[in-house]
Amino acid sequence: MPSFPSSVRTAGFILLAFLAYFVFRGVTRAPSETAPTDQSSSASKPDAAIPEVIVYPATLRPHQIVASLKGSSEPDREVTVRSETMGTVINASAREGQLVGRGTVLCGLDVESRAARIAEAEAAVASARLDYDAARQLEEKGWTTSNRAAATKAALDGAEAGLAAAKIEIGKTRITAPFKGVFETRMAERGDFLSVGAPCGRLVDLDPIVVAVDATEAQLSAIDTSEPVQVTFATGLQTEGNVRYVASTASQQTRTFRVEIEIPNPDAQIAAGLTATVKLNLGEVPATLTTPATLVLHDDGRVGVRYVDASDLVQFAEVSVIDDAPDGIWITGLPEGVNLLAAGQDYLKEGVEVSTRLGEGL
Repeated sequence: MPSFPSSVRTAGFILLAFLAYFVFRGVTRAPSETAPTDQSSSASKPDAAIPEVIVYPATLRPHQIVASLKGSSEPDREVTVRSETMGTVINASAREGQLVGRGTVLCGLDVESRAARIAEAEAAVASARLDYDAARQLEEKGWTTSNRAAATKAALDGAEAGLAAAKIEIGKTRITAPFKGVFETRMAERGDFLSVGAPCGRLVDLDPIVVAVDATEAQLSAIDTSEPVQVTFATGLQTEGNVRYVASTASQQTRTFRVEIEIPNPDAQIAAGLTATVKLNLGEVPATLTTPATLVLHDDGRVGVRYVDASDLVQFAEVSVIDDAPDGIWITGLPEGVNLLAAGQDYLKEGVEVSTRLGEGL
């Protein structure tokens, strides 16, 4: 084994002593130096776990509930005018879409031999009256029996009845409007032969016009027949009408009740078959105006909002949307005096503690 000088051995011992010293210092000082870091980390951790959220007060205000019901306009009444006798159409002057009065001729039939029958019936009446007058004078003078006078009176009555029947028959050749309305559809033209019961045309009464809608059970109890309702047509026309009929039985298919609104329409400007929206006032309830963004879907499928209670804990409340507004929606079901989350409601669950900062509400 080689031998080293004494100076080299001395330097080696000194180097080993320094290394041992520094290792010892590193081992003994590591816990004390890292401890404050751990303490500061644990001290700052609770503050970082409490999120800060922006909230705004959920103010309850009285709000009028308005239900918008869809429906359509209908004629007040309509009828297919039919012939009561046989004949050829010789008069078809009434135009489709024309507003006609009661008694206007819609279809005129050829009188044919009916005029001759009237003349014949009138002659029979005149002859029977002469016979009756003669028999009555003879009876007064005692030259004939009372039975003879009674027989001539019966013959006169029969002749007058025949004349009345002939006049009724010729009157049937004039098929007229039974009421004022719009001659909507012509079903017989000039030259057509009409039998008994054949249609001449369809007449509709548009004054008043009727808007029919379907109401649910909940809406039915709130309908006030004494209050006017607002009606808006697809054409943009807005007007008011009165509820004239509410069905007492529900539809078997939809379980809804028919409601009819009557609207004056003297000039027939509102056509039948137009889509209409009827607004019904269903009463006043305390509600909160908020934005649709506050609505969340709970894990169990309920729709609601999340709010912060007095203990700064996040809670969930199931709500109902009762109306739309230009600047938001109206909801019911919130407790009074709570603060709604303005943001982050999809990520914060019930029971989470938060620090709040007040923002602006609606």
